[in-house]
Amino acid sequence: MRAPGPGPSASGRSADWHSVATEAAGFARRVGAVPVLALFGAVGAVVLAGFLVGVRHGSPEPIELPLAAAEAPLPVATTQPSLLKVHLAGAVRRPGLYEVPAGFRVGDLVDAAGGPEANADEAAVNLAERLSDGQQIYVPVEGELPVGDAPGPDRAGPIDVNTATAAQLDELPGIGPSLAAAIIAYRIEHGPFATLDVLEQVPGIGPSKLSRLRSHATV
Repeated sequence: MRAPGPGPSASGRSADWHSVATEAAGFARRVGAVPVLALFGAVGAVVLAGFLVGVRHGSPEPIELPLAAAEAPLPVATTQPSLLKVHLAGAVRRPGLYEVPAGFRVGDLVDAAGGPEANADEAAVNLAERLSDGQQIYVPVEGELPVGDAPGPDRAGPIDVNTATAAQLDELPGIGPSLAAAIIAYRIEHGPFATLDVLEQVPGIGPSKLSRLRSHATV
């Protein structure tokens, strides 16, 4: 039995590569150098395209990021504050400055102030009106005329000495600018006049002057 011969040696392999190179050179001489280079370029392009396709299919899906903060819709500002500051004055138990929730009505404000006084004219005020920030509500007493509408001696109806201005008091008989200022100063210091007789405590008003005022003034 013959022993197997030795495998191809290094010199044999070199001879094979030399043969391949010789055949390739001969093929190039027969066909031409340019077509050979074009063939190699086409093969390289096919290999490169396959590589790129494999890379593309192996890449992860793109991630959609949320909108940036600058692109998010801005909140709409409200023009009406949540708390309102209003001033309640007149014939109520606790007049003053109040802070109330938005949507409060005049009737709610009067209730929060302890309710109206016994002589308050609630019909002169719209209790169903919604309040607004910075508003003033005045509750008059029964028979009280709005400020500026109090009649003088030449008009029907008496002047309320508790609410009249200095100009309106000046229209009363025997009351000039100095006595009108004195009446207002007394009213500020001591509060409203309970009766017309209290006017005698104002310096400059005596019984005779008070008698002339009775048909033109009231409290």
